[in-house]
Amino acid sequence: MIAAEKLSDWVASRHAGQLIRRTGKPYFNHLIAVAEMAKPAVAFGYEIGLCHDLLEDTNTSAEQLNEALVGFGYTLSDANSIVYCVNELTDVFTAAAYPELSKSERKELEAQRLIKMSPAAQTVKYCDLLYNMDWVLKFDQKHAKVYLKKKKLLLGTMTKGDQGLRQHALKVIDSGLKIIADH
Repeated sequence: MIAAEKLSDWVASRHAGQLIRRTGKPYFNHLIAVAEMAKPAVAFGYEIGLCHDLLEDTNTSAEQLNEALVGFGYTLSDANSIVYCVNELTDVFTAAAYPELSKSERKELEAQRLIKMSPAAQTVKYCDLLYNMDWVLKFDQKHAKVYLKKKKLLLGTMTKGDQGLRQHALKVIDSGLKIIADH
């Protein structure tokens, strides 16, 4: 079994029992979709995409992820690069960490943080947004217009990642907003 397969199995086990809201499907499906989108766009895109929610949605630390990656056969340098991007993609301004801030204040601070991420992390974030926008359009149309407008503003400032993916995300937003307006 190659390193990426070992990592995939391990990540699936860490997210065991988690489901995608309103679908009943394993949350791991979201991670695979993001990983597959990111794979051709950035070095270690598959691995970063697979792990992008690991630190915030499981009881896994960055150190544990690094140890696992090395154990699966990644070099220490490659493992460090993957973990660095996963850390960048992990929410910092959470309700647990900043209970004194309102949700809107936390979201604004998080958006400001995302602007400063590395191009690799922004590229994986574009993939995450593409998946999430598709989900919102299918399963949460009530909130889709506001969500898409917020993501359009974010993508207007988050410009360092893969431009093909960014442009695709902006097109998805525009077509989604048009579909909503036509209904």
